Amino acid sequence: MKNAHPIGQTPRHLSLVPTTNDSSKRLTRAQVATRIGASVPTVRRYEGTLLHPEVDGNGVHWFDPKEVTALAASRANGALARGKIRNTVDAREPRTRGELAALVFERFEQRQSQAEIVIGLRVEPETVRELFDQYCRGLVDAQLDRKQPNVALDSEIVKVGPDELERRLAALPEGEATRISIGRYRGPTLSLDGERDYAWIIELGGFLVSGPCGANEITCRYGRGSYRVTAYGFESNRIRWEVIVKDLNA
Repeated sequence: MKNAHPIGQTPRHLSLVPTTNDSSKRLTRAQVATRIGASVPTVRRYEGTLLHPEVDGNGVHWFDPKEVTALAASRANGALARGKIRNTVDAREPRTRGELAALVFERFEQRQSQAEIVIGLRVEPETVRELFDQYCRGLVDAQLDRKQPNVALDSEIVKVGPDELERRLAALPEGEATRISIGRYRGPTLSLDGERDYAWIIELGGFLVSGPCGANEITCRYGRGSYRVTAYGFESNRIRWEVIVKDLNA
């Protein structure tokens, strides 16, 4: 799907690098190296291009945390992209059931066919079909089979339109890491006793941003549709907000 970002909007991407507790504090070169998962010489190579430190009277280089967060996100995205093109696995390496499930789930997210997964991972088709059932059902579906599911009632989640979602995404704090978690919203579903409507959510995953973003970051990954969107702040260790939006077409 074509990823058309609105004019003037910079796309934000996945980052797995944690941020500091004080986003306004400048960082030393060693702190930058720790934050982006690289060596100090590597940090020096970024200076003047992706990083623009200020030098104080003692010759210490001080770095803008916003630039560092953006660089960390870029490096993490690059590592993720390189990992996702893996198509061969050494069948001689012993794999636990958990490791096999992780490998197969990763290929489900890439929309690979059963044949591609069987050939690439050297696993039996029956195993792939069994794991696909678990992948599709997810956590919420398993709860909905219970008389008293431990999931949110449909009425408990705020419903918003696409414009309000855009406003909330645009208001995310600059320079702070936020995870955007996405679940496909299938609508309300009755409990087994027929007394309550629960929100039927199929978890799809998510991505991290280092500041404001747009709804197109969701549709470019998961397509058009109705979603539960959650913004989780790592520095505050809490959910910033959680909404359901229907018919997202951005």
